[in-house]
Amino acid sequence: MRLLPSCLALALAASIPLVSTGGAAADTSGEDAGRLVLVLDSSGSMKESTGGGTRIEAAKDALTQVVDRLPEQAEVGIRVFGATVENRTQPGACRDTQNVVPVGPLDRGALKKAVAGYKPYGETPIGSALLGAAKDLGAASPGQRRTIVLLSDGEPNCTPDPCAVARRLTAQGIDLRINVVGLNVGDKARRALQCIAKAGKGTYVDAGDADELAAGLVKVSVRDLRAFQLTGARVEGGTTAEQPLPIKPGRYVDTALPDEAKRYYLIDKPKGGGVMVSALVRPPKSNENWHPVVRVTLTTPDGDDCGNSYDQSFQILGLTPVVSTGLLFNQFASAMGKDACLAAPQLIASVANESGPADYQLGVSTFPAITNASALPAASSDDGPWAKDAAIPVGGETTPVVGGVSPADAGEIQPGTTYTDTLRPSEQLVYKVPVTYGQALRFTVRMASDAQADSLLGIQGAAAELDTLAPTGQISPPVNIASRPGLHAHNGFYNGAEPTVLTNASPPLRVRNTESGSEWVKSYAVDGYQYYVLGLGRSSDSRGDGYEVPLRIRAEVVGSEAGAPEYDGSVTGAAASPEASPSAESATSPRASSTDSGSHALMWALGGVAIVVVAGAPFLLGRRGRTSA
Repeated sequence: MRLLPSCLALALAASIPLVSTGGAAADTSGEDAGRLVLVLDSSGSMKESTGGGTRIEAAKDALTQVVDRLPEQAEVGIRVFGATVENRTQPGACRDTQNVVPVGPLDRGALKKAVAGYKPYGETPIGSALLGAAKDLGAASPGQRRTIVLLSDGEPNCTPDPCAVARRLTAQGIDLRINVVGLNVGDKARRALQCIAKAGKGTYVDAGDADELAAGLVKVSVRDLRAFQLTGARVEGGTTAEQPLPIKPGRYVDTALPDEAKRYYLIDKPKGGGVMVSALVRPPKSNENWHPVVRVTLTTPDGDDCGNSYDQSFQILGLTPVVSTGLLFNQFASAMGKDACLAAPQLIASVANESGPADYQLGVSTFPAITNASALPAASSDDGPWAKDAAIPVGGETTPVVGGVSPADAGEIQPGTTYTDTLRPSEQLVYKVPVTYGQALRFTVRMASDAQADSLLGIQGAAAELDTLAPTGQISPPVNIASRPGLHAHNGFYNGAEPTVLTNASPPLRVRNTESGSEWVKSYAVDGYQYYVLGLGRSSDSRGDGYEVPLRIRAEVVGSEAGAPEYDGSVTGAAASPEASPSAESATSPRASSTDSGSHALMWALGGVAIVVVAGAPFLLGRRGRTSA
């Protein structure tokens, strides 16, 4: 079974390894999540209304949501302007800016206290506030991202000119981005704020009401700070099949052995039941292996083969794609000549991470015997009505969503609603959709035309791809919708001059899909969340990366709920409920986390390797996975 980009219903319920590993304490490794200062407008106009309340009330609510979603590793502070001098005719009005929470290790209590005390009062000295914010951020460690997020409802009315200040700050060669959110602003104020964002190499977001303000603030603050996460209890798998680590269902973090050596885990299998195992890794950016591969196998203690899967991808042009694979063995898979596996009281899972000695996330779930097996529908075909007309219209009213950078913070998409988001070059965004037995999913992303992108990109543009992560933890090849007239592929190129539509579809979810002859269909045998990962490549010329792509996103369910298995006991692990997905944490298991920068794109061409040319530079797209049971 092939698998995965950043997520999945791989693993989880809450549990602790059966043997002591000495790694139960919380642990963090990887890149720093970055430093952020929120610069807040305290001018008198914030008293005015927006929607059902005042602008300041909307800002406080939105800022509270931001604080709740900040990553633990972030360093965050708050600066206000216009908070102490009421009128610009008074001395000091154009220097009226204060740091109310110093930039430092995340202190949600201090941040929320400052938000609660945030009041409208004076003028709009944005230029002075930006200078102060740059000082608040201080010196950054090499490679550490620094972000200023400016929230304002009006045009600057003081010197120095904030657009010139932003240009001067980013010209200093430091890794600094200035993002701007305009709340209910007029045309003149909008142009001034957009100038600040453009000069600051950042993003401008227009917010007309409280909901748009909350989504916009999260997008330009939390998203810049988040790091890719692997979560679970820290363990150390066995180094031989003769001495595997006994492990319960749950989610874990382990470190791969060098030279493609395997880690081994011993799993108790319910009588007549099944086991699901998955492994997810994000190779370190410093890894020189441009072709990472992750393999998972299941065997009996006597060495009988119960299934194997792998996923591979390619690192090129600075992209560091997630690699993940997983497989499910159950009593239907046993009908494929695996009787010894079904009879065995224990199975041994092995993981080989061929991307080097990087951390990986291990997911384990177990399933009791299915008691209504004879009543369940047969495996899905690899084609059907669910795949016809797979491109979904994305018009009508919209709702903002913030895509995640890993499974742990994926943005949730409810079928039947059109969502909006934005995508930057060399970025991946992760979304999740709930799906249950009997349902097939279709997922469409429309990348709108953009004048800035059109002016920066060549005719061919940047590579874009939409991949799906099945609930078993496998990244799955999409249905070949590109061959159907009028439909769209899951990958292509975006040049900004015209929209690009990407579509992906998956077969009906059935527990008997494990007995399918299609390695792809086998991936869709467990209910829960299904994940979609949208990636955008970058131009070979960094000057071509200064844009954001407006997105419209929509998912649709095809078919009704049907064919749910009935188990002789409790399912344990990721498949226990939709909440027991990689985006949900175990309630009792000790956790460890491994983090990495979340700003790299995922680029795959499933089912093969394609070499194309992007802006005069070779760009390799490739991902091919396989599962057999």
